[in-house]
Amino acid sequence: MFVQGKIQPVEGCAKDLNSKDVTEATEIYVEGLRLLRELFVATGSCQKPQDTDWGKILGPVMELGQKAQKACDSRSDFFQHRKASAESLNVIMLVTSPSPPGHVQSILETFDFHANKVLQKKVDKETAWVKAFKESLKELKDWCAENCKMGVIWNVKGQAALDYFTAHPLGAAPSGAAPKASKGKGKGPPPPKGGFVGMPEEVKAKLKAETAPKAAPAAGGMSAVFNAIGGFDTGKLKKVTDDMKTKNQPKEESQVIKAAPKAAGPSKSAFSKRGPKGEPKKELQKDINWMVENYDGERVVMDDAEMKQLVVILNCRNTTVHIPNKVKSICVDSCEKVNVLCQDVISAVELVNCDRCQMQALGKVVAVAIDKCDGVNVWLSKASVNAEITASKSSEMNVTIPDPDGKEEDGDLIEIAIPEQFVSRVVGKKLKTEVSAGVVEWLEGGIPGSGCSM
Repeated sequence: MFVQGKIQPVEGCAKDLNSKDVTEATEIYVEGLRLLRELFVATGSCQKPQDTDWGKILGPVMELGQKAQKACDSRSDFFQHRKASAESLNVIMLVTSPSPPGHVQSILETFDFHANKVLQKKVDKETAWVKAFKESLKELKDWCAENCKMGVIWNVKGQAALDYFTAHPLGAAPSGAAPKASKGKGKGPPPPKGGFVGMPEEVKAKLKAETAPKAAPAAGGMSAVFNAIGGFDTGKLKKVTDDMKTKNQPKEESQVIKAAPKAAGPSKSAFSKRGPKGEPKKELQKDINWMVENYDGERVVMDDAEMKQLVVILNCRNTTVHIPNKVKSICVDSCEKVNVLCQDVISAVELVNCDRCQMQALGKVVAVAIDKCDGVNVWLSKASVNAEITASKSSEMNVTIPDPDGKEEDGDLIEIAIPEQFVSRVVGKKLKTEVSAGVVEWLEGGIPGSGCSM
């Protein structure tokens, strides 16, 4: 299979690091690829799942993703390793994509967002782990381009997908059932044109017999609840008398009841904080503005955004927004811990009223505006190093650029702090403002003073 020759280097590098976080992150990623392999095997035996069936089929995938995200502890030295691995699990969703190679490329770019921070540490063993991990994703992309460029092909004459995965849930097969990794070089052979051969009838019968006891408890779900409700005897319930009714309560008691909701008043303060204030929503308004609102802990890909459109990311938290196409401008407003990955931006990328947000330019960005933000990181590509960065009323800002003296393939980066402290003095009839000398000495390489007249 496509990953057999590429997983061993990742596992070997994780073992060399001797870190529990990296080892667990690698194991979760490997488990995700095992689930993807089971999905590929199923394409030879069943029809393409209905859109409404994917939620049930991919349940184990969602659980694995939640496990990976919960394990990401920002206090750990290996937080970025965990995040890179957790984001990479989204490759499994290529089975639902009309263009699997493009989907994997999108995951590669998201992976780079976190991997670049690991490379910046310049620790040989960690760098080796990142490169091996990325190589496995590239190998998957190449395999998809060769075997399922226009989407995964299912067996039109096979059984219903939901029935198949009910009998053979993802992850139910023992880990030992997977074939051993090949020691030879090169890519694995592509699937046969006629699809994978279905299981023999005697094997299917045995599997059904083994899985039948496990499926039995499902019958007790909501059906059992409704049956219990239907058989409930109301004859023993006490009747509500007139003195129990609220309207007949004494005035003193009614005042206490009315005062109780006031205790819930502090909950309103939650709405004043940055983050979701309602249901998540992604919609296009007037064919111009894409509104991405109220997402929490999710990954949003704006595949439909176009060059003439503005993307507004509002009231989101712990969310990664990927904009793979060229757009007019991007605005991030009232967000917390939001990562924005963008290609070319014609006008500017704006961050307003945000906490601990990051923006990474994968293409060309000409301007970045930061206003009333704390903890902003701006990652500029080689094509965007000349971008104009304007900041006001903000703190803890950094810009990361490729090292001009380093090798591009090594991913050498330089992080520079954006100054917050300035010195102003009156010169004649004008006010001259420049970066504080103390700030210049503290910044690596220094920043030349900017003469601003008012």
